[in-house]
Amino acid sequence: MKRQWLITLLLLVAALNIYLLAFIGKQDQQAGGALTGLAPEKITEIRVQRPQGQLLFQRQGDEWMMRSPFTGKANRERITELQALAVIQPLARYSLSEVDASRYGVNTPSITVSLDQVRIAFGNLNEANGRRYVQVGDELIMIANNIYPILELPAEGFLAQNPQ
Repeated sequence: MKRQWLITLLLLVAALNIYLLAFIGKQDQQAGGALTGLAPEKITEIRVQRPQGQLLFQRQGDEWMMRSPFTGKANRERITELQALAVIQPLARYSLSEVDASRYGVNTPSITVSLDQVRIAFGNLNEANGRRYVQVGDELIMIANNIYPILELPAEGFLAQNPQ
């Protein structure tokens, strides 16, 4: 009798493992692809709306210019970081129709970034894993939180340094 229970328990564990592998595979498949369909080198305008006000950058030939709140040449490194947001790899994707968006803070985003016409709304930080929820179109997406601190920098940090 003990042997039959052991065999049943082993079969149950095997079935659970198969289910978990299938579930993880489905999540990986859902998270596939870049955050947006944009090619970073094709972006011509970047808007960052935040509580401190809007930052506006426009491409002018090979250079980027800050148009608001200051006017001047933009910091190339910061622009590259903002452009990279277009191709960041999501860690998970969910349809907004399947979740309560207000729970993730994307209904009232703390910061929004528009790369040309694509709007990225930054919601809550998941304290358990340090990931950030964002909304792009009709999807709730979880990404690494490494870009958010850059978005909070003072506006002056986005200007190119003047040669001395």
